[in-house]
Amino acid sequence: MRAMKAVPTLQLEPRRSLRALALVAAAHAATAALLLALPLAFTVRGGAAVAVALGGALAMWRIAGRAAPKSLRVGVDGRIAVTRRDGREEQGHLLADSYVGYRLTTLVWRPAGARLARTLLLLSDTFPADDYRRLRVMLRYARALDAASGTSGVVAGLPASQA
Repeated sequence: MRAMKAVPTLQLEPRRSLRALALVAAAHAATAALLLALPLAFTVRGGAAVAVALGGALAMWRIAGRAAPKSLRVGVDGRIAVTRRDGREEQGHLLADSYVGYRLTTLVWRPAGARLARTLLLLSDTFPADDYRRLRVMLRYARALDAASGTSGVVAGLPASQA
């Protein structure tokens, strides 16, 4: 009987996504414009528009600022390590809520010891085409392994590898 070849960890270096920045800016600008057009007191409309603008600035900072990922290591066992542009590295596990699509992938993951999950928005312009394809294949393969084991990858808040 032959032993299975181990699948290596996928090491990726994401670029800043101009599409993601444009989509976030357009969505927040449109929302602020709609809020300003509502028949409410100007202070309410202005305050809501400022809150939306701040939310947009935070989203853009997470996409292109110092909190944006500089490198990702993803394993078929669902482990992930994210190194941010400011040099901090966090390790954790991918959750079953992640979405893998042709042009859009969202990684939902929980850092080790954290209570709340985090998300990474990855559009097709974030990586070279071959790297993006390899990431999508690895994530789908990892999801198939979780489905074959009869678990979604999360049991009582713990990753399947720790449950």
